[in-house]
Amino acid sequence: MKILLIRHGEVAMKWEKRYTAEEYNEACERYDMADINFLPDLKPQDTGDYERIYVSTLKRSAQTRQQMFPNVPEEMVIQTPLLNEVPMKAFDSSAKIRPRWLYDLRGRVQWWIGGGQTESCAQTRARADALIDLLEEKNENAILITHGFFMGVLISRFKKRKRYEVYRGSTFVIRPLEKIKIIDRQPHCGGCHHNCLLKNAGCMIGQDKARREGI
Repeated sequence: MKILLIRHGEVAMKWEKRYTAEEYNEACERYDMADINFLPDLKPQDTGDYERIYVSTLKRSAQTRQQMFPNVPEEMVIQTPLLNEVPMKAFDSSAKIRPRWLYDLRGRVQWWIGGGQTESCAQTRARADALIDLLEEKNENAILITHGFFMGVLISRFKKRKRYEVYRGSTFVIRPLEKIKIIDRQPHCGGCHHNCLLKNAGCMIGQDKARREGI
């Protein structure tokens, strides 16, 4: 199994430098509803040996798929909230005018410590794990069109399983339309419905499942 992560295209919205708490929350909502910039130089791309395309339920992810892969049949595309971006809101609902970077920073700190945001770090990791479980169950080569911050969490959860190699060009910020390839070093042995501890001790999917279930 191999996975191609793609961050959505650049969103057609200009952020202000400073907001009140209410204005920041409204801006986050507008961002989630905004279109991406049209990419006139982007030619339709071939999916190659990738069998499925997964997109988030957010508009910018779906529009990126439509621009990058306009010719794929709709039955090849699956939309799932498991790929949605980690939501953001003001760290203090009564905050007066503050720099946008402060809202971003303190919001992510709240996410990390597990309070004050819509989704906690533990919940995001669980969502990423559920997505990886789904991909392993399907055992397909897949393209995932998702979001920058969630991509970072997802990559870390792939690495935690000790069986995936991650190939990326950048080392810090994930840019719009950046592609990151993830390769399964020890693919599923096939035909055993993941009960591999009894049938094939070399299948890492079966070992992972057995460990979780206490077998």
